[in-house]
Amino acid sequence: MFPFFKIIYLILQGLPQAILNPFFWMVIFLVWNQYRRAAEMEKKMFGAVKINPQEKVLYAIFYGCVGGLIGSLVVILLGISITEAGLIYVWPLALVLMLIHPHLMCFSYAGGIVSICYLIFGYPKVDVAGLMGLVAVLHLVESTLIYFAGHINAVPIFMKSERYGIIGGFSLQEFWPVPIMLLTVITAEIPAQALVQMPDWWPLIRPYSDILKNPSAIFMMIPVVAALGYGDIALAGTPKERCRSSAKNLLAFSLVLLFLSVMASRARFFAYAAALFAPTAHEFLIIYGKKTEKSRKPLYCRPQQGERVLDVVKGSPAERLGLGPGDIILSVNGRDILHQGDLNEVLSQYPTYIWIAVKKPDGSIKNAEMNAYPQGINSLGAILVPENDDAAYVVMEEAGFFEWIKRIWRGRRHGSE
Repeated sequence: MFPFFKIIYLILQGLPQAILNPFFWMVIFLVWNQYRRAAEMEKKMFGAVKINPQEKVLYAIFYGCVGGLIGSLVVILLGISITEAGLIYVWPLALVLMLIHPHLMCFSYAGGIVSICYLIFGYPKVDVAGLMGLVAVLHLVESTLIYFAGHINAVPIFMKSERYGIIGGFSLQEFWPVPIMLLTVITAEIPAQALVQMPDWWPLIRPYSDILKNPSAIFMMIPVVAALGYGDIALAGTPKERCRSSAKNLLAFSLVLLFLSVMASRARFFAYAAALFAPTAHEFLIIYGKKTEKSRKPLYCRPQQGERVLDVVKGSPAERLGLGPGDIILSVNGRDILHQGDLNEVLSQYPTYIWIAVKKPDGSIKNAEMNAYPQGINSLGAILVPENDDAAYVVMEEAGFFEWIKRIWRGRRHGSE
């Protein structure tokens, strides 16, 4: 029987060492800086910030630690060893691929390329099963975090659509510092009472046979820090719906890759399958996700009547009234909202009592009211989809380092002509 409780106890003992690692705090600083930039964009475009960067960082730390606990348990359950996983080759390659395009900084691509090189040319020597298993576990953790926390810090944006004009949407940019326990094989003389006895079927992902030939070889847990991120846009549905759809697809990818990794430790054919599946299937998920999202009718476009809510500021009257993304404000204090500015005209009188009729995304009509005596209300704290194309909007585009160099070169050529 697998010693779950003892393993969890050892994981909880080891994770604080990863949290105290300077790299963990460096990742937190980078995460905070990303959230700070997103807050500046919100402030510039909408005049308010939904959630301050400090709160976002606390969310990231909490969910990152939960993800690290889950990932550590899966790694140890499967017996994934990083002894010959070739991370010393994967990390530099991932950084090089990032220069081509940011989304390529992923172990699915770098790990797959390194594994294929080893399988075909015999160099560099890596444990394909262990490396692909680690990639699968990291994506499994990522899918879990996306499902439960990917939507929490969604940033509202306006985008230009050729068909619908200015539309609203959400930029989903999440980063998590993940303290995680990994396994390595060492040679040491340790008293039997200090060891955890594992079942006969363990490990499921076997390291190379020559590693365990030494009778003094044992598995040891080591604390490390991983940085996971998620980038996407939500145009045709709510951020939560978009995250859960992406998470389910990524979870399916992770489980298939885990299965191939387990089999790769037993048959070389599956090593080829895992090495090829990781980058190609991951790229397919990205292309498929973007294509399907952009092919659907956007939810946050200008309605024929009323004002479409893109998002609400935390603690605002709009939040207290129960407004949410996709809602359409049909009337305020008995006045129908027909044109842009009607809502502001009503609120300019600082009403001390407000009641509204709202059409929810599912088509139902809801009424809400609130008392604001004696100060009155002059702003709902809701971000509304603009009526015309004059509003400021962002261009969601990821350009790699080489593309950036090409643009500079083209700009200089045009400037010299």
